[in-house]
Amino acid sequence: MSAPRPVLAVVTFLALSMPVMNVQAQDVARVPVTVQLSVEQERQVERIGMKIHCPICSGESIAQSQTDISRQMMNEVREMVKAGRSEQEILNTFAASYGERILLEPPRTGVNSLLWTLPIAFAVIGGLLWWNYTQKASRPVERTLTPEEEKRIQDLMADRE
Repeated sequence: MSAPRPVLAVVTFLALSMPVMNVQAQDVARVPVTVQLSVEQERQVERIGMKIHCPICSGESIAQSQTDISRQMMNEVREMVKAGRSEQEILNTFAASYGERILLEPPRTGVNSLLWTLPIAFAVIGGLLWWNYTQKASRPVERTLTPEEEKRIQDLMADRE
């Protein structure tokens, strides 16, 4: 007798996901905070950390992630804040080291500016086209018939009777 398919699917999923869950659990926050900052500086670090993408996690910032690499990156941000570097300088440093993909909100320059503006432009153009269509569709047709068209209609009506 074989196991039902749903049970087999669940058992297979759990068996295959166990090693992945174990690796993630081992990678959680072993990196201690190395630089002590004031409350204001720590807020600045958190704000900057929310703008930098975790290289391991999908969709998480380094401020949210608890992985070793994220903690190390947060410590780098702390050191830069302590050294007096501005937010933009820190973000530029990470972008230069890891590429623009490390930034959760990429800069709006070059090709990125097109990616930011084209959806809005298409929505506006589509809205204008729809408005134009509905305006034309709601207007009554104002056309006068030529004498030949009137005669043809009269002939067709007479043939009908």
